[in-house]
Amino acid sequence: MLYLCSQFLSKKRIITYTMRYIYIIMLLYAINTALRAQQPKESLFLQKIAEDQLIDSTNTQKIDYAFYNAQKYKNRGNFDATIKEYLRCLEIDSTNAAAWFELSKMYQFTNNNDAYKTLLKAIKYAPDNDYYREIEAAYCISKNEYNKAIKIFEKLSKKHKSKTSYLYNLLSLYEVTGKGKKYLNTINKIEVLRDASIETVMAKVGYYNRKKQHKKAIAEINSLIDKYPHNTEYKTLIGQYYFTISDTTAALSSLNDIIKQYPNNGYVYMVLLDYYNTKNDEQQVEYCLNKIIEDQNIDISEKIEIFINHIRHLEAKNKETEADEFFNRLIEYYPKESVIYALYGAYLFERKDKDKAEDQLNTAISLNPEEENNWNILAQIQILNDSVAKLIKVADEAEKLFPNNSTWSYYKVMGHIQLKREKEAIELIDFYEKNIDDKENIFKSLIMSVKGDLLMQDSLYTEAFESYEKSLSYNPNNILTLNNYAYFLSECNTELVKAENMSSKTIAAEPQNSTYLDTYAWILFKRGDLAGAKFYIERALMYSDDADLLEHYGDILFKLGETQKAVEEWKKSKSKGNSSPNLQKKIDEKIYIEKELKCK
Repeated sequence: MLYLCSQFLSKKRIITYTMRYIYIIMLLYAINTALRAQQPKESLFLQKIAEDQLIDSTNTQKIDYAFYNAQKYKNRGNFDATIKEYLRCLEIDSTNAAAWFELSKMYQFTNNNDAYKTLLKAIKYAPDNDYYREIEAAYCISKNEYNKAIKIFEKLSKKHKSKTSYLYNLLSLYEVTGKGKKYLNTINKIEVLRDASIETVMAKVGYYNRKKQHKKAIAEINSLIDKYPHNTEYKTLIGQYYFTISDTTAALSSLNDIIKQYPNNGYVYMVLLDYYNTKNDEQQVEYCLNKIIEDQNIDISEKIEIFINHIRHLEAKNKETEADEFFNRLIEYYPKESVIYALYGAYLFERKDKDKAEDQLNTAISLNPEEENNWNILAQIQILNDSVAKLIKVADEAEKLFPNNSTWSYYKVMGHIQLKREKEAIELIDFYEKNIDDKENIFKSLIMSVKGDLLMQDSLYTEAFESYEKSLSYNPNNILTLNNYAYFLSECNTELVKAENMSSKTIAAEPQNSTYLDTYAWILFKRGDLAGAKFYIERALMYSDDADLLEHYGDILFKLGETQKAVEEWKKSKSKGNSSPNLQKKIDEKIYIEKELKCK
């Protein structure tokens, strides 16, 4: 059974692509994209030389060749083959630290319990490799072995005294393990290397606060203020700290002193806004927001989170009118800030006010076309509106700005398909398959699968099967390709063993997917394994009563000699909308009719 949207027409199964199909597939594609391996750095020598030419070569060349193959397989998503190649490297040289390390990464990715043990082998043969040690520390942290991680970072920090990244890692670990003195000493080391900063001072303040040493905490803040006397944001830290320790009187007194000197300073009102929000004092909240908006000396990037929180507050109280008024006020103050229009557009999109959202996002894009997320939301609006032509236009413009994001390419292909421009879609697919970088193999696999589906609509079986083969060469684990390819092979009654092997991978990956179970059942039916076919079709029917499944169930029952039950299932299939001419004939004549496909 073909995955997602399918039906029987002219004795063959074709795909009906919808906007929902586009959206669902893009979700699957986004998930799969997260699994891409990095593009290998290919050796020109190794690209040209064949493996049989390496028989008499040095071990170094053999290892290089195995490494090249491993990276190639990794790039294609064939992890079993990748692991074999790294093991092959180690058969040649068991002390090759790089091979041990790459193998450990693959083990970790495939959830092999030997990942950590393998990493330790890499460290054994390259004890001075700091990066390997950092990964070891990460393993220790993941297993809550914080003291082991501390020892690793302490050694690394001692080796690289000027590298603060190790000190920051130690800072976090000392905090988790309650090593107070080491925590403070580490902050002091950082300050020696980078001088005192808001970051280090606040780390000390946090420590003293946990110890309830409030005078020391305030002294640290005052030292920062003394160092940067013109920074009014730092002056508000005293008031913030008093609020933290619930000394409201001292906090308000401190902040009012700042207001007397700086009556329009937005940073003070940011602190007061939090306070009045907790008090549900809407009048004071409104006053503070106005002061924050009006302070043009504070960059808008520092205010956005405040604006978002206020909108969420209004949303929680179902105050849509007030939210619109607030956005209009922001636009009045910031008419050239794309982020305000983008924020309003995103808010309207969530509110399902798609037309207004589109207007706001178009304005945001006109002011700053480089923000890709705005294009993404704009594309989603076109999908929800079934505006295919607009989707193609958005994707075409976005693709020029973000050529490395194949999402836009995919939208264009699927848009042409929905507009029934199959020829243009195939031309685009061929262009992308030829010109997109090999690191986009997941995407290439996806579009070659789509091409195979399109060719099947025209009964071009040979060409379709070639496209499916290419799809699997780019990603052997493409579930959609495996299912569709296996199904059509079974329909053509050819290479059924191959079809069964492919289909078995899909049900192993998704054992409750009725589509994949139906495909597997149908292949078993074609192979004459009627008991197995009945078992799997009945499992499929546990999760769906799709018309195609019911027809297949009837076919299987008929072959098992249960004619009356078969007719009942065929009738159910017809009631579900199955308009196949053969189906009506099956019902009328109470016989099974083999579909005649001329697979060329």
